[in-house]
Amino acid sequence: MIKSIKEYNISQSTAKPFLEVKNLTLQYKTGGYLVTATDDINFNVKKSDRLILLGPSGCGKSTILKAIGGFIKPSRGSITIDGLEVKKPGFDRAMVFQEFDQLLPWKSALENIVFAIRSTRKISKEEARNEAMRLLKKVNLQKFADSYPHALSGGMKQRVAIARCLALKSKVILMDEPFASLDALTRQKMQEELLELWNETKFTLVFVTHSIDEAITLGTRIVMLSSHPGKVIEEIDIDLSSLDARYHPEFIELKEKISQILFKDQLDYII
Repeated sequence: MIKSIKEYNISQSTAKPFLEVKNLTLQYKTGGYLVTATDDINFNVKKSDRLILLGPSGCGKSTILKAIGGFIKPSRGSITIDGLEVKKPGFDRAMVFQEFDQLLPWKSALENIVFAIRSTRKISKEEARNEAMRLLKKVNLQKFADSYPHALSGGMKQRVAIARCLALKSKVILMDEPFASLDALTRQKMQEELLELWNETKFTLVFVTHSIDEAITLGTRIVMLSSHPGKVIEEIDIDLSSLDARYHPEFIELKEKISQILFKDQLDYII
């Protein structure tokens, strides 16, 4: 079911947000100039929500994600998780980047996950290995437990990175276009596995993409951002989260609606 932003705001008005981005302006210096990446961004994320940040290149999607991760300090505004303001990186947030080489190259797939577990919890090595193997099974990589990153494909590395995020038991998982560099079939498979993992653990997800199809497939909510500097131009609440939904008339209708909103924004930006 598709709801308008007005209907969504009314239905959520009594719910306390789990993650709140309020009046967020992000700026950085480059070449002696001060660049405003985002301007007065506002949105909320419910617990176990799958929120998608969607917009054209350069609209500040990844910058917002890094700010939620605590890697960038807001110029104005604030970010809170479970009522606490984000001021620096923390284990309550785990991040998966677009780049494949985010694993420790001197450790096997299993050891990468064991390291994450033992870095955040007081647990024996044997218990950590058992849990790491369980997570590798969830992403169908148990046969590659002893393989090192250089021997894994891009999709495999991303699955290990996702398993490592789950191992941290973070409050929020942040994903910055993690499937963008994969071929179409692998990308679809990764989307399917991500939804299956979410169905099992119901983690809170903030996912950045510029793909409308991916946004509709993975999201329970989509926040659309304008061209530079990024501003929220529309929020849509959806319930079409399955790969089968791609062939549903409502999926096609929603894709056309989003395309028109983003195209109009691009046209206004050029003019």
